[in-house]
Amino acid sequence: MILCKVPVFDDKKNLYAYEIKYEREESNLNQMIKDLYYTISQLDIKKFLSGKNAFIKVHPDVIIFTDFLNLINKEVFILEVESKYLKSKILLDKLKSLKEEGFTFSLEVSEGEFNPDTYLPAVSIFEYLSVSLKNFNSDKEKFISLIHELPFMLKAEDVDSNEDFNKALNLGFKLFEGEFFTKPEQLTTKEESFNKLEVLKLIRYVTEEDDLNDIAEAIKANPDISVALLKYVNSSFFYLANPITSINRAVIYLGKKNILSWLLLISMISVAKNDMDIEAVKMALFRGKFMELLSLKINPDQNIADTAFLVGVLSLAEKIFKVDIKTILNDLKLSQEFEKVLVERSGYFGELLNFVINVEKNNLKEVKKFKDNYSLSEKEIGDVTVETYKWIDTIFEIVR
Repeated sequence: MILCKVPVFDDKKNLYAYEIKYEREESNLNQMIKDLYYTISQLDIKKFLSGKNAFIKVHPDVIIFTDFLNLINKEVFILEVESKYLKSKILLDKLKSLKEEGFTFSLEVSEGEFNPDTYLPAVSIFEYLSVSLKNFNSDKEKFISLIHELPFMLKAEDVDSNEDFNKALNLGFKLFEGEFFTKPEQLTTKEESFNKLEVLKLIRYVTEEDDLNDIAEAIKANPDISVALLKYVNSSFFYLANPITSINRAVIYLGKKNILSWLLLISMISVAKNDMDIEAVKMALFRGKFMELLSLKINPDQNIADTAFLVGVLSLAEKIFKVDIKTILNDLKLSQEFEKVLVERSGYFGELLNFVINVEKNNLKEVKKFKDNYSLSEKEIGDVTVETYKWIDTIFEIVR
């Protein structure tokens, strides 16, 4: 089971909840339910969701004919159903019963379902109403203006730019989901603020220095980074028989390339000042670690996997640092080949980046194409997904 969480923000751009997107094979509902529950059960839901609720889309047959709802926490999950199924009296009766049991529901407007009268029976059941901004036209705009009269909290989906966000905000939406939070509102080529980050100065030093003992001494001059590094190297990811208590030993154990990646993560987290920045950092970490682990499934060469990690993390560097990618790569002394991969998404690393983005978007057609091309099983990718999210939770425990 491949799943991904995407943040849902309120009108102040604070994190409100997450939406869990997952690969759905509706021809085999029982197997899908087993796979979904197995994947979710491997994660610490409180950490995974940062203590927030989660929207999750479910097919009516799952609600009516399976025991899935008995397996999930109704205090955490908001179940989303498409409006095209409202004609089913069996479904509506079941939802009313579940509502009385304490479940919360969201209704997703299906394309073309723009008659407000259709939604009158749903008022007593659904708390949220989701509308996609894709294929936005006058019919959809008129529908949104009329649906305001009903007591739904409106959630805009496919908000993929800052312009989309402002448009949805003006239309009266209260919740927003899409790629807009990964887009920098303003970029600068000025390096002043970028160069002020002590961690970046350390990264530049590490890229130019080959003596690991000298690198260790430079890290020791930064107590916060030293502590975080020791916590990281002694975390459960490395399965060390005996803890490492020396910065020199930690640097030698990890090696120069891993130290660079670690410092890049520290620098990104250190500039995250609000919910949108933090979620952008989490998505950057997801891309990086997911691409690294996926690359190892395809090719066991760790050097290739390390590069995949950097590509994934750097794919959102503009948003996080508020500086254009050319400035970032130049200042960090990273190869300009990264720019071609990040901008054009070309070659092997570009394919990996495209794949992880398609996972985020739940683009099942492209996900399947990539899996087939590289002979990857759903279990392999599912395992990579779970390990990635566990790693992100550990990183934030260590650093924040």
